[in-house]
Amino acid sequence: MLCVFGTMIKIITHKWVISKYITGPWETAAMKDCNILDTNQLIQHADIKLKEWIEDPTPLLTGCATNCFGEEVNECKICLTEGEIDKRITDIMQKLLDSISAVIQRQLSDHLLGGKFAEPSDVLIKEAKSCSSTNISGERQFAKMKRVQSNAPSTMMTKIESKSMYAANRVGQDMAKMTEGERERNIIWAVKQGAKIRVTDREKNRQYQEKMRERLRERRMEQVQKEEKGREQLEGVVEGVYRYGGLWLTEVDMGNSLSSLSETRKKEAIKSQIKFRTQVLHCDAVKIALSKLSSLQLQDQFIQILRSPIPQDSQIIQDIFEQPEKLIQRKIRQKFEDQNTGFETLYTGTIVAIEENQHAQKEFKIVYDENPEAPCYQTIQEVVVDIAAGDIFV
Repeated sequence: MLCVFGTMIKIITHKWVISKYITGPWETAAMKDCNILDTNQLIQHADIKLKEWIEDPTPLLTGCATNCFGEEVNECKICLTEGEIDKRITDIMQKLLDSISAVIQRQLSDHLLGGKFAEPSDVLIKEAKSCSSTNISGERQFAKMKRVQSNAPSTMMTKIESKSMYAANRVGQDMAKMTEGERERNIIWAVKQGAKIRVTDREKNRQYQEKMRERLRERRMEQVQKEEKGREQLEGVVEGVYRYGGLWLTEVDMGNSLSSLSETRKKEAIKSQIKFRTQVLHCDAVKIALSKLSSLQLQDQFIQILRSPIPQDSQIIQDIFEQPEKLIQRKIRQKFEDQNTGFETLYTGTIVAIEENQHAQKEFKIVYDENPEAPCYQTIQEVVVDIAAGDIFV
């Protein structure tokens, strides 16, 4: 129930943000009694802001941005904190912003930088005075197009726009007044122009799709680098625990392990255990700067963490340290990534035994359902890191 409620809140947040920062200011600007060409700077500014937000929507979601026209926004009451923003929320917002940006690029391209109305002359501004920013005729056409799209959602938007323009411009009535030769010439011209427009649209779609693929590749690389960095940190934490006698399960374990160490080594050993319990086992602990504590203060801090319960999801990791034999005959799912495509696949397997390798290290022997004749061997330390990193599910 809480999960569903949380999802609903996030959906509401997305809609509220779009309304507060984009559609609301846009409607306000459109209602002003001004020349349509006076909105050029607003449109161009909004286009730039949208592109920035597509790259990083965090300022929008946290309520730290100005609106699409660069104006200050009242305090946000429903925005998220940076800690509440995950990849799924970011992806949804980026898709919404991408859709809005695509509409602007398609329908307002003449008013954007480089467009034919981007830098209008005084004569053109004077001629455009009669074109209101709230042209009711245009709004009526949008309403008709929306109705047609609702009735036939699979129809291409270009086809709907063409039919709408044909009806609104009364092309049929005008052609009825033409001679047969004029009608034929106009139809041939329209067919040729239509072919050119389709080619242009296909090229635009190809460029847009390529741009999106490139953006996805970049995001994927960023995600891979982030995951690799997180994994390296986990490996360092787990290695630190093994360096000083494995996981301390009691205060006696701590005393025995520290008895023969120097002051510096004692601090390193205790910090390793604290980091393991907070970062791998996810035990509750007050965040403090460990580097500023003495070894005795670190021992007190560790004892407090030791007494806090281990979450159920992390209990399996402690079990591996206490009795790794418990995992024998346990089913697992392990994540592997295809180096060529970047796609991840879950393989189901069974831990069938614990064996010693040539370095006298204990290893789990894993047999996968997909290829039982090619077992995989992983040290206990590697399995702990994989479970903590979310690459193995027991």
